[in-house]
Amino acid sequence: MTVNFNDLSWHDASLKYIYIDRQRPGEQDVVKLLINWPENKDSSVIEFYDCYGLNVTMNFGIIACESILTAECLTNSQELNFIRKNWLKANINLESLNHFKIITNSTNSTINILL
Repeated sequence: MTVNFNDLSWHDASLKYIYIDRQRPGEQDVVKLLINWPENKDSSVIEFYDCYGLNVTMNFGIIACESILTAECLTNSQELNFIRKNWLKANINLESLNHFKIITNSTNSTINILL
């Protein structure tokens, strides 16, 4: 079953870990997120393969679970425009690239995954 990223119940889900796999750098860069879902208390690992970029700004020191405010998949953003422009210099067209953006409640942290 394929699920659309934007259709998941992100609000009040909690982020438990971020795993970055660089065992095959440049060939297959992977980001994995462990998410606890609020409605049924189940957990899922969301996997992003063949990533072109990851930008994470995490704010620590707050004693609370990393609750998610919003998460969305974007096809147009400043981050996408920046990475597309840089790769185009090497004659690599990344027009089909997507931007997955997650913002948390608890710490106002931001996770940007470009793939």
